[in-house]
Amino acid sequence: MKSYKFKSVLLASALLGLTACSENSWNDRLDGFEVPPVAAGTSMVTYELTSDDYKTIASLAGNEYASVGTNGCFSSEEEARELIPAFISSQDKFPYFNLNDGSSLKISYKIADKLPESIVALNSGIDQLRLTETDYREAWGSDDNYIAAFAPVCPASDHIPAILSAKYPSAGEGEYVYVAYQEAQINPVFGGVSGETPSWEMTDVVSKLAEGDQADIRGAVTGICTRGFVVTDASGASLLCYQASGFDMNSVAIGANVNVGGEVSSYNNGLQIAITSDSYSVVGEASYSYPSPIKIDGAKANEIAARSGKYTAEYISFEATVKNSGNYTNLIIEGADNVQGSAYQAPDYFTSMLNDGEKHVFTGYLISVSGSSTKYLNILFTAIDNVAKSPRMKLRRAPAAEVVSEAKAAVYQKSGNTWKRPAKTLVLQNADYVAMGETYGNLSGSKDDTVLPIFLKQALPYAAEEDMETVVYLYYNSTDKVTAVKARQYLFNEGEWTADPYTTVCVDQFVRSDNEWVYNPSVVLTLPYERNTDPSYTYYMACVEWVYENICVPMGDTSLTSGKYFIDYRGNAEFYSGASAYYGNVDVRAATALNNMPEGYKGYEGLTDDEIVLLLKKRFSTEVLKGALSKLHADAEPISGMDVTYTINFTAYTGAATVETIVYKVVGKGEFEYVESTWVTPEESADWK
Repeated sequence: MKSYKFKSVLLASALLGLTACSENSWNDRLDGFEVPPVAAGTSMVTYELTSDDYKTIASLAGNEYASVGTNGCFSSEEEARELIPAFISSQDKFPYFNLNDGSSLKISYKIADKLPESIVALNSGIDQLRLTETDYREAWGSDDNYIAAFAPVCPASDHIPAILSAKYPSAGEGEYVYVAYQEAQINPVFGGVSGETPSWEMTDVVSKLAEGDQADIRGAVTGICTRGFVVTDASGASLLCYQASGFDMNSVAIGANVNVGGEVSSYNNGLQIAITSDSYSVVGEASYSYPSPIKIDGAKANEIAARSGKYTAEYISFEATVKNSGNYTNLIIEGADNVQGSAYQAPDYFTSMLNDGEKHVFTGYLISVSGSSTKYLNILFTAIDNVAKSPRMKLRRAPAAEVVSEAKAAVYQKSGNTWKRPAKTLVLQNADYVAMGETYGNLSGSKDDTVLPIFLKQALPYAAEEDMETVVYLYYNSTDKVTAVKARQYLFNEGEWTADPYTTVCVDQFVRSDNEWVYNPSVVLTLPYERNTDPSYTYYMACVEWVYENICVPMGDTSLTSGKYFIDYRGNAEFYSGASAYYGNVDVRAATALNNMPEGYKGYEGLTDDEIVLLLKKRFSTEVLKGALSKLHADAEPISGMDVTYTINFTAYTGAATVETIVYKVVGKGEFEYVESTWVTPEESADWK
């Protein structure tokens, strides 16, 4: 799991300065604390390092730190704090280089103590091999009858390993190569003959298949969706062939004769085969006549939803009313109890017919049953109201000159005496870059941070919790003007794909002083004097809650809004030290404390009004605000060799509003020690530490 370490957690309005008083109006009482001059252009900025930034940092730091640019992360916090200042000072590299003294930068960066070997290897500048016409001639085994691409009868998976073995005879175990090649979806015909279909006979195996079987099917395409197709063979049974991403619906058509192979698996009890563009081929074209579908009514729908066991796709028909809800289209079957139909990966030519509230007769294949309290019959449509639609395929065999190919990419790894495509690895294709809005066939900047999780959700819609996947893609680095292969690993957790699960995200603060940027985790926080406004509300409510938990509960209080002890009946102000989330101030008037003390309370007996005020200030400074900081900044830690301080500017109310300041020192993880403040003299606070 990825973890987040915030070394200096600031709210966006943290560095607001002492807005309610002149520059040094309070400094005559705060020993040793000087107010820095506020220069024009000072600012508080939060910035997250991009992939390009890590490469820039590495180039500024020299060869010793080349791995920072290669891996896109630091090896430790100490390394980050050493190298980041040079980067943020660089006029031509960093957008905020011109900030003045007094400015603060929160830099978000990644560290990884140990990266997976596969990620290190893939990001180390692996070879990019683009196949040549000579390679295709050798793959086809002819100097005349070939095309400069692979095709169903000459698949890439059969020939690329041999090509790599010939080109990289000295490659070491585990070495990677990125291969760019061309692939055609139809077979060429050499010698000018077109339209012939080779000798081919259907199998009779689909009805006998079970989960875990290795299937080798020759059959007809009888259904098509956006993620694959249904194949039916001579047994009369049908099976879903599912492709996680990149399926081209124009690669097949209803009636196409296909060879398809793979391991039989199941999803929601529906049997299926996972395919890629390399695991099926179209060998011919024919017409197909559907059998009579099984008629489904409400009772039959209930029966299907209740059954168990694994099953192949069933050809069915039913009448239902369309119900569109957000991105989902469901089909309401009259008489069904908590059972509905659901459009399974339907193409646009079917979804355009699904208008909310309309009733249709739907025909297609029952792929699976999903859902818990409500069951959904997932239907791959073949017709709506008996109107069949499908993409038209080109002739599977065409003269070589007519064959159109498209660019493809794959990553291969040396394994023993051959080259294999690594498992759990997806390679972005040209169509993926186009879908992401990229026209140059690569990603750049920080776009990979945003688009790759979306890509994985679409490519792997049925990912299981804790699944890991590596995405390989081309990345253009604007620093050195080079397009290189890059890889990132993702973890599927709670419905989301999280990048680089082996990394820790840190946020450190850097402050500009004497024209230099230095790591400085100290915090300056101003709480505005406004009602129910953050950050004041958050911090003062933390004060109220501290008083309730540590003072009122031990006295017998059981509710934040009981009004019995030191908490206002509204639950947003406390009278133990005077903090009010409602008013956004600290009321230290003696009269307020006396009027709101618990019945029978003797704590103020014998004290003058001035002594009560001093007691309230001490409580707020050394107990209440200190406790609130420990709760809100539990990750604050001391740093060896420097004092980490939290400076809080707030409003005190004594009949008039005055801006005051308290300084704390971080002495342990989430532990704060009172240092000094403006609202008391050193003599008055001599015993406060």
